Amino acid sequence: MAFPFNMNRMLETELRFPQRFTNMTTKDYGMLFWNEGNKRSHDSNHAIITDHLGAEASVRDIEFFFKSKGIVPRIYQSYTPNELEKIGTALENRGFTVQIHEDQFFLYDHEGSFQPVPELRIERLRTLSIDIMETIALEYGGDWTIKAVERHLLSPSYHLLAGFVGDELASFASLSVFAGYSRVSDIFTRDKFRGHGYAGAMLDHLVKYSHRINDNHLYLYSEIPAANRVYEKAGFSALPQDFKCWTAYKEI
Repeated sequence: MAFPFNMNRMLETELRFPQRFTNMTTKDYGMLFWNEGNKRSHDSNHAIITDHLGAEASVRDIEFFFKSKGIVPRIYQSYTPNELEKIGTALENRGFTVQIHEDQFFLYDHEGSFQPVPELRIERLRTLSIDIMETIALEYGGDWTIKAVERHLLSPSYHLLAGFVGDELASFASLSVFAGYSRVSDIFTRDKFRGHGYAGAMLDHLVKYSHRINDNHLYLYSEIPAANRVYEKAGFSALPQDFKCWTAYKEI
């Protein structure tokens, strides 16, 4: 690696990651990510509070900003210790619902044990065909996911890898490249193709692909605890976290 791994730099990369596929407005208290053309996407529409002083005013401003655009006000964690203790009262006073998540960051730090699967042909996609868009809409999120991926694809630093069995899409994953850090996400295998080792083969390919194009630290953000053992087998280790993962929202 060009430089040692730094948790704070990785978290800063993660916080700003959404600006690759949505709009960002900077405030004194943090950042607002928004996209009026994709209102159903949570990752495209949320706020992050990095300065917790005056939390009541910050939460009020966030609520007004998103409501004025017809978007559900939503706040993500800023990955700092004791954050809810600092702004929880303000969230409660403004009628926000807080959800705690068992999310976990992983860093690639050892050789994995997955192997390629001969029948799985993996290639980089630069555009989405009609068939792939239909698959994503029906099996992976919905139309809001398509809009986010299409915005992602405008960046040369976004690498969408798709695995095909014959001519049919079986799995995919993505790699977003930043300065010194690369984020693995969108790891998905279609139901009809599960049980054949395609997810492991895709992760194995993605790690090797990443190492071919740069020497970045490779990390991922897991929202599904049941998938963590797969990531560990692929060479990723859970990172120690001194913060809670949470989101807060207010219906409109």
